[in-house]
Amino acid sequence: MGTTQSSSRSAGRDSGPHNTSHTSNQSVESTSSRGSSSHNSIHSSAQHLPPHAEEEVSTDDEYNYYHGRRYHKTSSLYMLPNDSEEVDRLHTQHYIFKAALEKNIHVTIPPNGRVMEFGCGPATWTMDMATEMSTINFVGVDISPVYPTAIFPRNCNFYNEDFLKGVSQPDSTFDVVFQRNVTCGLTFENWQQVMKEAFRILKPGGFYECVESDITIQNAGPQTNVVFEHLRLSMATRNVDPSIVRSLDRLMVATGFTDVHVKEYCVPVGDWGGKVGQLWQQNMFAILETVRPHLAKAAGCSETTVQEVVQAMYKETKDYRSHQVVYAVYGRKPVSPAQ
Repeated sequence: MGTTQSSSRSAGRDSGPHNTSHTSNQSVESTSSRGSSSHNSIHSSAQHLPPHAEEEVSTDDEYNYYHGRRYHKTSSLYMLPNDSEEVDRLHTQHYIFKAALEKNIHVTIPPNGRVMEFGCGPATWTMDMATEMSTINFVGVDISPVYPTAIFPRNCNFYNEDFLKGVSQPDSTFDVVFQRNVTCGLTFENWQQVMKEAFRILKPGGFYECVESDITIQNAGPQTNVVFEHLRLSMATRNVDPSIVRSLDRLMVATGFTDVHVKEYCVPVGDWGGKVGQLWQQNMFAILETVRPHLAKAAGCSETTVQEVVQAMYKETKDYRSHQVVYAVYGRKPVSPAQ
C-alpha cells in the first residue's frame, strides 16, 4: 500500500524534549529555514491582489454557516465543518490512517473491556473497532451529533457531549480512552483538561492513547511551507499550537500516566509514496480546501491566491518526496496511587 516508516521511544517521568534521530532533527531545521524565505515571497506576490473578502457568516438555532459550509455553534476553535461533506471525508480519512499505520490502536484492550472515544465524529473508528471486537463495549462522545443514531453495532453507544467539559461517565469505568486528530481544536489548557478527564474515567491500569499529525511537512517545498505557515498563523489566532503534538508524552507524564510510549510514523505525501501517499495527499488537500478562507485571512490575500499556491503543492510533494509525521502516544493509569 505504501512506504510508511515508523520508530518508537519511551517517556520517563522526568522526560524532556525528544528527537527520533539526528537525521530527523536536521530535516525539521531544513524545513524551517526554507519556510522563512518563501514566507516573504507570498506577501510580495500577493500585495497587489484584492484583500480577503468579508466573512460570509449566517446562523440558525443550531449551527453557523460559513462560506457555504456548516459548523457547530459551541466552539470557535475547531476549524473544520460538521456537514455531510465533512462526514464523508472523515469516513475516508479513518481508512487512510488505518492503512498508513497498519492498525487502529496500539494498546491492548482486555476481554469484555470498555473503550471510550473522545471526539468520535461520525464514529467510523468506533464502529470499525466494534465490528472487529464484538465482545468489547465502545462508547463515543462528540460535541456534534454526526454519529449514527439508527443503525450501528450493538456493542456501541454514542452521546452528544463536549469532552472538554467532562463526560457523563463514572470514575474508573473504562479500560481504554482513545482520541485522534483533535489538535486543531484544543488549546494547551484544553489538552490538560482532556488528559485529566481521561485519567478520571480510566480504571487503574487502563490505557489512554492519542493519535495526532504534525502539521509541519517534512522535506517540504517553498509553496508547501507557505501554506502551512499560514495555517499555523490562523491556528495561533485561536490560541491553538499544533506543535504540541511533539510534547504529548510529557503532558501525559505530568497528568500522572506511566509507561508512556511514543510511536512516530513518517507517512509519504503524494504519488511518490504509492497508494498510501496518494490517499494521504488527497485527504490533506481536502482539508486545505475547507480551511482556504482561514488561510486567506491569515495571509491577507485573496482565496484565489491561496488556491493557486495550494495547487503548486501537488508537484512539490513529488519533487521533494514530502512526508508527514504522525504521533501515536499512549500511557497507562497507575494500578495504585503510589505506583
